[in-house]
Amino acid sequence: MPPRPVDISLIISSRNRAYGLLNCLDAIVAAARQAGHLHLELVFVDNGSTDDTSDVFRKWAALAPIDTNLIYETLPGLANARNSGIAAAAGRLLAFTDDDCEVFPEYFTTIDAAFADDTEIVMRGGRVELGDARDLPVTIKTEREPAALTSELHAGGFIHGCNMAFPKALCEAIGLFDPRFGAGSPFRSGEDTDYIHRAFNAGIRVEYSPDVVVKHFHGRRKIEDIHRLHAGYAFGNGALYAKYMFDRRSNMRGMLRWDIRQAIKEAISGRRMSDEMGLTYRRQLRDNITGMLAYWRSAKAKRATSAIRS
Repeated sequence: MPPRPVDISLIISSRNRAYGLLNCLDAIVAAARQAGHLHLELVFVDNGSTDDTSDVFRKWAALAPIDTNLIYETLPGLANARNSGIAAAAGRLLAFTDDDCEVFPEYFTTIDAAFADDTEIVMRGGRVELGDARDLPVTIKTEREPAALTSELHAGGFIHGCNMAFPKALCEAIGLFDPRFGAGSPFRSGEDTDYIHRAFNAGIRVEYSPDVVVKHFHGRRKIEDIHRLHAGYAFGNGALYAKYMFDRRSNMRGMLRWDIRQAIKEAISGRRMSDEMGLTYRRQLRDNITGMLAYWRSAKAKRATSAIRS
């Protein structure tokens, strides 16, 4: 008898997370037990950890009620790790969460139901709740109404990389994640924004499905942590603005114009993006421009290297 096809592969990328990993993994156990009718797989990518992350995972996997696959990816960066996970995954559907998140018990059954009636490729992302009330309310998405991405909306934050899913066929249609983007990469962030944007540009429907839920235990409790996080996001967005500057299908130039207008309005009115967290549109635009320049310098260096080799 041929092996039963895998319905959902959950891909988690991790680096030096041994201390908190079991909370994430035990939540997956609870969700897998509630989805006994599905053939599930967990692809766990250790992205160059120097602690006991892999040992913790192996001990957990020995008793887990879900097929597991431990992958090692030595190339740094979240995009590289996710690409390795995709290559190893056997599921018809690929789901992604992070090692500092906990999925809800209905996670797998809700994903299965969301994609059950599709006749074409759809990319979906779900709700991200704050896991610890002591953490500041960032890197979450708590809207309760479904939505579809349009050209008037920025792909960044429409759905989050820590709670997204799509058929593996999407990777065949648009390729893998761009390794220049994301945590641990030259452009610091935005690998999920870039992938969502590419899917949308290819004519693929992108939906926000609030019934698919994870809790995010990001641990950021100081304003300076938020400033660093926001600067990294703005830098990555700037690199994306540069990447798509001359792509007529893209709305990234419109998003850049919006950022510029907000910075000008702020300079005139004095109303900042967030007084509570000390965030400003002007600082965001500065980091956007820095990211754009970094992208163009990188592209120029790549062209020069290619010319020398030729």
